[in-house]
Amino acid sequence: MRELKSKVVEEVNKRRDELIEEVRKLLKMPSISGSGEGIKETASYLKEWISERIGAKTTLLTYGGHPIVYGRLDVGAEKTVILYNMYDVQPVEPLELWEAPPFEARIVGDKIIARGAYNTKGALMSSLLGVEILSRIDRIPVNLVFVLEGEEELGSPSMPKFVEDKFDELKKADLVYFAFPSERVRGKPTIVLGNKGIVFIELRTRVSKYDVHSSFSRGLYNPAAVLAKIASHLIDPLEGPRIPWLEEKAVGPTEEDLKYLKDIEEASPAEELLSLYGVFKPRLSGRDWYIAVYFKPTVNIDGFSSGYTGPGTKTITPAEAVMRLDFRLVPNIEPEDVIKGLQDLVKRLGLSDLVEIDVKDS
Repeated sequence: MRELKSKVVEEVNKRRDELIEEVRKLLKMPSISGSGEGIKETASYLKEWISERIGAKTTLLTYGGHPIVYGRLDVGAEKTVILYNMYDVQPVEPLELWEAPPFEARIVGDKIIARGAYNTKGALMSSLLGVEILSRIDRIPVNLVFVLEGEEELGSPSMPKFVEDKFDELKKADLVYFAFPSERVRGKPTIVLGNKGIVFIELRTRVSKYDVHSSFSRGLYNPAAVLAKIASHLIDPLEGPRIPWLEEKAVGPTEEDLKYLKDIEEASPAEELLSLYGVFKPRLSGRDWYIAVYFKPTVNIDGFSSGYTGPGTKTITPAEAVMRLDFRLVPNIEPEDVIKGLQDLVKRLGLSDLVEIDVKDS
C-alpha cells in the first residue's frame, strides 16, 4: 500500500499543471441550480468524462428536476463504493465582492478563485482524477457507483426518487464516500460522523397591491415591521437564537460528543474560519463557539427584503416583505417540530393573518 501511495503521489506531482487545468475547466462551467444556468451542459460533460476517462457505464437520470449523473464501474471486486458528489453551485451575487470573476477560475497566489472551487466542484474533479490515476497505475480495488447530483443547493428534491428507483443496485454498496475539502489544518483531515438537519423557510407578508405613500403609514401595517417582530423573537443580536421549543427537545452534547471537542478545535480552528470570511467580531469565542456551532440547534436569517433602498428619496410603506430562515437541527428534533413551533410563535404574536409560511426544504 505504501508503494502504491508513493506511485500515486509521484504521478500527481508529475502531472500537477495538467491536473490543475482539469479542475479549472470544470470550475469555468456555470452550474447554478437555482437558475438552471449551465446545469445540463455540466451534467453532460461529467457523464462523458467519467465514461471516456474511467470507463464506467454512465447515463443521465431525471426525476422532474436537474439531471443526476449515474455511472457504474464493475471490476469484479468483492466490495462496492458509491462516489457521491454535487456539480451544482449557489448564485454568485454580489459580483462586486469577488476578487476575480466567479467562473474564470483564476489562480490567485496558491488558490483557485471560483464558485464551486471549495463547495464542491473542485473536490469532485479532484476525486475523479484520483480514480483515473489509480486505474492507470495499478487497478481500482473496488467496484464504483457514481452519483453526481445537480440539486444539492436546492435541498436534493430528486434524490429520494432516485434512491427509490435504483435502490436494488445501491443497497449492494458497502460504503458511500463524499469527497469534500476537510483539511483546514494540514495533516488534520476531518472525518464527519454526522450532520445537522435543516429546515429552510420563507415568510412573506403582503399588505397592499402597491407601495403606499408613507403619509398614510400610521394607519397601515408595515410588512417589514411585521417580519422584523418575528425575527426579534427568533434571534437576539447579543444573546443569539431564541428557540426554546427546540432547545428543550435537543439532545447533546453528550459526554461522548465532548470527547471529540479537542479534535474539532485542532482540525477546524475558529480563527482560521473567521479570517476566511472576514468576520469582524464573532458573537461567541473559545469553547462556547465550538459547542454552539457543532452541537446546538440554531436559527439563522438568510435574507430580508422590503421597500426601497436605492438612490435618492422614496417615502413609501412597502407593499410586501420577505424573510428567509434556515433552522439547523440536532438529534431528537424533527422538521415538524420546527414548523409547528414557528407557526405557534406567529400565532402567539397575533400575526397569523398577515404572514404566509412556506417551507422550501426540510
